[in-house]
Amino acid sequence: MRRLLRAGRASRVTRAAAAATVTAVCAAVLLPGTARARPVTDTAGAAGTPVTERVSTTSDGSQADGLSDRASISADGRYVAFWSAAPNLGADHYRALLIKDLTSGQVTRVPDARTYGGSHTAISDNGRYVGYGSGTRYASAYVYDRITDRTTQANSAELSNVDSLSADGRFAAVTVGSRNPNRPARLLVRDLADGTDERIDPQQTPTGHPSVSNGSLSGDGRLLAFATGPRSGAYDVFVKDRADGTVRQVDVPLDGVQDDKRSWLVEISRDGRYVLFDSESDHLVPGTTPPGRHAYLRDLRTGTTVRLAPAGVSAVAVSGDGRKVLLSEEDRLTLLDVRTGERTGVGPAARAIPGALTRGGEAVAFTSEAADLVPGDTNAAADAFVHRPG
Repeated sequence: MRRLLRAGRASRVTRAAAAATVTAVCAAVLLPGTARARPVTDTAGAAGTPVTERVSTTSDGSQADGLSDRASISADGRYVAFWSAAPNLGADHYRALLIKDLTSGQVTRVPDARTYGGSHTAISDNGRYVGYGSGTRYASAYVYDRITDRTTQANSAELSNVDSLSADGRFAAVTVGSRNPNRPARLLVRDLADGTDERIDPQQTPTGHPSVSNGSLSGDGRLLAFATGPRSGAYDVFVKDRADGTVRQVDVPLDGVQDDKRSWLVEISRDGRYVLFDSESDHLVPGTTPPGRHAYLRDLRTGTTVRLAPAGVSAVAVSGDGRKVLLSEEDRLTLLDVRTGERTGVGPAARAIPGALTRGGEAVAFTSEAADLVPGDTNAAADAFVHRPG
């Protein structure tokens, strides 16, 4: 923990300088209390030609003979982890977990990783480590090291899963659920170097809800965003500084009065400055908020929150630097540049998970049933793709 504290102090100045411009322009484009400060334009990548690449193929480029989904991409944009039910990618009665090297085209199967429907996938910044849940009945949390070909069990409990990894893969946020719906979920941070666990205490939060889940780690592992709620439901979002133990609320009511409206954590940016979340609360930003679920971005340094889109548009992922946000509306994905307000269509019939964006938002990993995104898509199944806006 002393190492975490020193690293956090050393990186704060760098993070502040890198993100200062984002905040200044963000305030001019996405004003608190407004869905959009000015009309945004759909772009196809101003700096070059947009490219969409199918990820769910064999190493020789053959298309998968079954569906693939739940793709996450490394911060450097080289590796994609995804689940597949395709027999020619190693699936049998269970789905297989694959890692695609976008530079070489090589596809590697994670040994013994299997589930009926897949689980969330988390990948370290350089693609070396992949976290997931695996089991033939109830999944448990594991982390796979691509370099040593070693798999480490991050938690042995049933219904446990790796929610996120730190940039270097040392720390894993693990949610432990229960088959009993009345039993609250637990959240742990596993130090994979020494095998110790840090349990997140729900009594540290102002609301004190017993269930804690959905952990999202900053790149250095110092900050942990998480959701709390009664039993297994999520109602509020918090961030814990693991170095000094302080806990801050993310879905902060302007009037200080807690309500019973739900909030959902999406993820914290890798630089630890921004938290992306959805909320049904109507008093998180100044002005009138129309009824419904809205996407929000919280700047932890300035203590300000902006609403990103009209009701019905859900937040999906945030880039490592907090500049790009992936939004979902009516089965379509849109990449929003928070600084300029420009939005870029990613794909139709598409869905994605937290961890779908690279460090600067240069690439998006997603799943789609559309057959016209790349030439020769004739497998009549959902595929995993990577889109680069250009």
